[in-house]
Amino acid sequence: MIKNIFFIILVLFFLGCSQKSQIKKGLTANELHSLLYKDVKNNMLDDADNVLMELEANYPNSFYIKDDLLMLFYAHLKNEDFNLAKFYLDQYEKRFASIKEIPWCEYQKIKIDFLAYQNAYTNQGKILSLLKKCELYKLKYPNSTFIYEVNTIYMKTLLTNKYLNDKIYKLYMKENKKEAAKKYKTNIPKNSIAPNIPWYKKIFYW
Repeated sequence: MIKNIFFIILVLFFLGCSQKSQIKKGLTANELHSLLYKDVKNNMLDDADNVLMELEANYPNSFYIKDDLLMLFYAHLKNEDFNLAKFYLDQYEKRFASIKEIPWCEYQKIKIDFLAYQNAYTNQGKILSLLKKCELYKLKYPNSTFIYEVNTIYMKTLLTNKYLNDKIYKLYMKENKKEAAKKYKTNIPKNSIAPNIPWYKKIFYW
């Protein structure tokens, strides 16, 4: 029961000031599940989030919750609502995932972090964090069917970090700070392609 209350509080935190959907009182678990499916189908995700809270509050042991968490995960991921997508996936993993599903859940979290990183040459902390997560995944799940995808994300992120280091190195050299620059000196692989950023964002980079 405490877990369910905590879940509802967290959802409210993520939703912030979103409008409340008009949910009729007294609906059965099946009716709420059907309403949630309809809202997702119509891309009314704020309403769908509220329906899940209603389901959790009135039917905390409903078997529909498991499927609805995954449904909302996929829906928010499709809409690039990465924080909510990761939140629902995390709830699914903690409460319902089998041992065999854990590598899939952890891979999806890595993929979300990768997709959410959209500003090349910024926030090196996120790049390093993603690299660490990929390395840990490969250690924990070396035989995972998703190891190829994780390796691909790892290599793309590693290359992005190299280009970022190169940018920082050149900036320090331009400022004649050679000692500081040494830390960032790196070798860019031949025939590699630099991370692409839109022309209108380039004015904000070095």
